[in-house]
Amino acid sequence: MKKKMSDENLMRFAENADRTVNDVTLAQILICYMLYRVETPMDSELLYDVAVTGGIINYFIYQDAMDSLQANETIVPQKQDDGSTVLALTEKGIACARRLKTIAAKSYRDEIVTAAKRAVQRRRNERDVKLEYETLERGCHLHVTLTDQDLVLLRLTLFAPDLDQAHILGERILANPAALYHDIVQSLMRTREEPIDLTDN
Repeated sequence: MKKKMSDENLMRFAENADRTVNDVTLAQILICYMLYRVETPMDSELLYDVAVTGGIINYFIYQDAMDSLQANETIVPQKQDDGSTVLALTEKGIACARRLKTIAAKSYRDEIVTAAKRAVQRRRNERDVKLEYETLERGCHLHVTLTDQDLVLLRLTLFAPDLDQAHILGERILANPAALYHDIVQSLMRTREEPIDLTDN
C-alpha cells in the first residue's frame, strides 16, 4: 500500500515538475535514478548541486534520503584511481532507479537526466576554463583562458558593457568552451584577405 501511494505521489509530481520533492521515498528514487542514468561518476558535492541547488529535492528531505540510502547500502562510496570518492549504486540502488522509469513520464525523466548531465559537464568545464572579470571605468573585461591539462589552448579578452553582461558571457563560455574554441579556429581558417579594388588603377 505504501509503495502504491508513493508511486501515485510521484506520478502527480512528475506531471507538475515545478515543485520540489518533499517526500523521502520519492527523493530516494530520484537520487538513484540520477546516479543510474548519468554515466560519469558523481561525488556527493555534485549530486547535492544537482538535487538540492537545482531545486529538485528539498534540503532536509535530501539529507534524510541520503542517510537512509547509505545506511541500507543502496548507495556506497567508491574510491577512484585518482584518490577521489564517488557514489555508486548497488543492485538495490539499480532496482530503485528502474522504478522511476515504470511510473514517471519520459518528459520528466528527461528533465532529471538533463539537469544531472549538465551539472557534470559544467564541473568538467570548470577544470579547463579560467574566467577573470576586470571592472573598468566604462564596462568590464572578461579574460578567458582555455586549457587542456597543462596545455593552454586559448587566451582571450572580451569587452562587455557592464559586469552583469560579462557574467552572462562567462556562463555561455562555461556551458560549451569547446564550441568557442572550434568556432574561433574555423572562423580564422575561413578568413581571406579583402580584395583590393583596382578598378581605377
